[in-house]
Amino acid sequence: MYELVKYVHIVCAIVWVGGATYSQVLGVIVARSGDPTDIPKLARNLARIGTMVFLPASVLLFLAGLFMTVNRWSFQQTWISIAMGLWLVSVIIGAMYVGPRLPRMAAAFDTDGPTSGAGLGILRRIILVSRAELAMLFVIVGLMVFKPTLS
Repeated sequence: MYELVKYVHIVCAIVWVGGATYSQVLGVIVARSGDPTDIPKLARNLARIGTMVFLPASVLLFLAGLFMTVNRWSFQQTWISIAMGLWLVSVIIGAMYVGPRLPRMAAAFDTDGPTSGAGLGILRRIILVSRAELAMLFVIVGLMVFKPTLS
C-alpha cells in the first residue's frame, strides 16, 4: 500500500510542478505573441486548469504525503516540516491571492477587451506571484529528494 501511495504522491507532484512550469513558459510565449486576444484566453484556460487539475493534484499529493509520513516517517523531520509549511503557503496564496483575482481579471478583459490595462495589470501580478510559488514548489521537490536534517 505504501508504494502505491508513494506513486500517487509522485504523479501528483509531476502534474502540479510540471504543469506550473509549463504554464509559466507558455505565459512568456503568449505574452510575446502579436495577438492581443491570446492573453485573456490563456488566463481563462489557466484558471480552469488550476481548479480542475492543479488543485486536486495538490490535495491528493498532500494526503498521500500525510499517509507516508504517518506510516514511515515523522512530522518532526526537518524536511517534512518545511515541505508541509511551504505547501500550506502555496495553498494560502492560491486561495487568498490568485483565486480571488482571476474573476476580476476576466471581468476587466470582458469589459475593456483583450488589451485591458486593468486585466493585464492583474495578470502580471498573478504571474509574478505564481513564479515565486513555483520556486517554492522546486524547493519542496528538493526537500523530498535530499531529505536534509538540521544538526
